[in-house]
Amino acid sequence: MPHPHVPHLDDDTHGEPHEASQDTAADVLAGPRRRRWTWQSFTRIGLEVVLISAGVFLGLAGEQWREHRHHQELAAASLRRFQGEFRANRTEVLRVKDRHAKELEGLQSYFRDNEKGLAAHLQDITKPIPSPIPDIVTDSAGVDFAAWDFALATQSLPYLDPDLVAAMSPVYRLQEIYLEAHRSIQQTTYSYTDPVYFLRGLSAYFDDASLYEELLLKRYDELLLRIDKAIAAE
Repeated sequence: MPHPHVPHLDDDTHGEPHEASQDTAADVLAGPRRRRWTWQSFTRIGLEVVLISAGVFLGLAGEQWREHRHHQELAAASLRRFQGEFRANRTEVLRVKDRHAKELEGLQSYFRDNEKGLAAHLQDITKPIPSPIPDIVTDSAGVDFAAWDFALATQSLPYLDPDLVAAMSPVYRLQEIYLEAHRSIQQTTYSYTDPVYFLRGLSAYFDDASLYEELLLKRYDELLLRIDKAIAAE
């Protein structure tokens, strides 16, 4: 009786047995191979890390340098604007300073010399005030604030000397007070009811204006010296 043929499971498609190598079987039993690290591998990886770190550092350093340079340019531009503005404002204050002092002196003399006539007018407003009336033109210096506004708009003040900024701020505040005094006396010019009281108000205005102008000139001179030094040190 013929024996039945049982096919070999290890046969390939051609019926030839597949022989597994001894190394392959050992590898399967041992599990996946581990990569063999050498000092060359560590050196290569270390070099790559160093190069990447250096690239990042140089990129950040370059960006910081550009930003710092931009801040320096803003600060330099602001300094030159302050320099030009304070010089122009100083010239304007000098233009009216002596005139205001002269007008104040003229009004004070007018009140001293015409005390009785002015008192008579106050008792009877139908009586005219004594003449001639001294010069009372309320001319004011055309001081500007553009450099300060520019520095605020460009946010360049933090890049200037803090002590210099602290010295400039009250000067601009004094300019505002000075101009406000002029606006107030101008408004009075359109609304006064008695010339004696109006002249008294003018005398007070010229007195205040003369004081403000003296202070402004002193502050301008101090600031211009400091700004000139800061620009020369760039």
